[in-house]
Amino acid sequence: MIMELETGTLAIIALAWARRLNMEDSALASVAMGGDTPLRINHLDEESSTVTFLRFGAGSVLCGPDWLLRAAAETSDEELAAEAVLLGLLRDHGDVSARGLGESLLYHADQPPEIVESTTTLVSDEVSTAVELEELCPRDDLAGVRLSHQDKSFTLVSEEGQAPLAGAGYSVWEGLIADLAVLTAPSLRRHGLGTYIAAVAADDALSEGFVAQFSADVNHKGAQRLADALGLVLSGSLTRASLGGE
Repeated sequence: MIMELETGTLAIIALAWARRLNMEDSALASVAMGGDTPLRINHLDEESSTVTFLRFGAGSVLCGPDWLLRAAAETSDEELAAEAVLLGLLRDHGDVSARGLGESLLYHADQPPEIVESTTTLVSDEVSTAVELEELCPRDDLAGVRLSHQDKSFTLVSEEGQAPLAGAGYSVWEGLIADLAVLTAPSLRRHGLGTYIAAVAADDALSEGFVAQFSADVNHKGAQRLADALGLVLSGSLTRASLGGE
């Protein structure tokens, strides 16, 4: 994958993900900084009910039980990144109730996005305003966002009436990464409001010294367009599944 991030940024992302996956701090350094030959790291995890396949930098890491690591040995990274393929491996080896948890693209940034100040909207950092926005959205939209539960959140409101329009926030991972979440009122989508407030959140995260991260479902073209509009760098992918249907 073509990277446009600073070397130090790659190291930070690798460290944060290593910790998220309960690996040694240096475990993903070779993946982040690797050479011409793609590298896959197999991380044995017999305790978790979730299996994870992360592609990043010059390679990948597969986390799961021993039988899965062996079963996936002949499967390419490109194939394994597909949720259907990962589920197929699990089910073919006896876990018929395995359930997919999503296949997403990972984007990162170490440079602030351009923000053109608005003269018709205001930005609120009150949690209550984020809650008001959530109340306007279908439940399915809220599950992966949890705007009002982020470590920091920002809500774009109309200058007149203070009606919530869109919101973005981030949760801090391992004191290193700001994982972004974005939510827009259903009736106001496709107007750039989500992109604007996401830029505000990303700028705040970067000013606090974090690397910005955004996850976009592989089938969600709107989220991918938002990442592109923010100038985020496509740097990997994440595929997860639960064992035993848990």
